[in-house]
Amino acid sequence: MPVQKTQAIVIRSFPLGEFDKIITFYTADFGKIRAVARRVRRPKSRFGGSLELLNHGALVFFERPNKDLHTINDFDLIDAFDGIKADFERTAYGCYLAELVDAIEPGHAVDRSVFRLLRRAFGMLTQIDDIALLSRAFELQLLGLTGYAPQLSHCSVCTNVFRESTVNFSFRFGGVLCTNCVDRDARAISIARGSCELMKQLQKSDLSYLPRFRASELNHREIKFALSNFIFYHTERALKSLEFIENIKL
Repeated sequence: MPVQKTQAIVIRSFPLGEFDKIITFYTADFGKIRAVARRVRRPKSRFGGSLELLNHGALVFFERPNKDLHTINDFDLIDAFDGIKADFERTAYGCYLAELVDAIEPGHAVDRSVFRLLRRAFGMLTQIDDIALLSRAFELQLLGLTGYAPQLSHCSVCTNVFRESTVNFSFRFGGVLCTNCVDRDARAISIARGSCELMKQLQKSDLSYLPRFRASELNHREIKFALSNFIFYHTERALKSLEFIENIKL
C-alpha cells in the first residue's frame, strides 16, 4: 500500500465497530476519499480531536489501489475553524457546505478548485454577517466547478440571449427559459429579475466581495428555493444539514 500525503478537509464521519471511524475527506490532490481511522474512538487515541468534522489538516494515508476505503496514518491539524464552531448557526452552515460537497462530488474526481473553494468558504464563514448569502454563492460556484452550473444568461432550451423581464427557472432544463420555451416545463418557477441578476453575480464573484452585496428577503427566499430544488433535482438526495438549518429558524 503506497503512502500518500495531501491537504484535506473532513466532510463526513461515522462509527465503524467499537473503536474505529470511517472519515470522508475532500483532499487537494485526490478529490473525495474515504479512509478508516483505527482506534480513534478510544479515550487516548493518538488522533485526539484532529479528525472532527470541518477540520483542515495534512493527511497521510495508506492508499489501497482500486479500493474505496483507505487507512489513515496521520492527520496533522492545520485549522479547526474555531470561529465557526464557536457559533451554533455558523456550525450548522459549515456542516451544510461539507454535506453539499459530499453529495455533488463523485469519488475520485480531483479538483483543486473545489478544495480551495471549500477552504475559502470556511474562512469566510467566520467573518461574514450574511451567512445565508455565502451559502448561496458557494452553491452556485460549486455547481459551476462540478459541471452543473445553471444557465442564467441564455435560454436553457433555445440558447438565445435572455432578455425577458419575467424570469422562469427550470430545474429540468438547467436554468432560465424564455417566453417561447417556458411551456416546455410546467414545473418552471417564476423569480424576480433582481434575484436572477444577483445569482449571476454570485456565480462569478470572489467570496471576499460578498460583504458588498445586499440581498432583500425576496432575493434570499427565491434564490434559496431555486437552488435547493435545483440541487435536489441533480443529486436526488435530501441534505439533512439543510433541513436542520430550516428547523432551527422556525
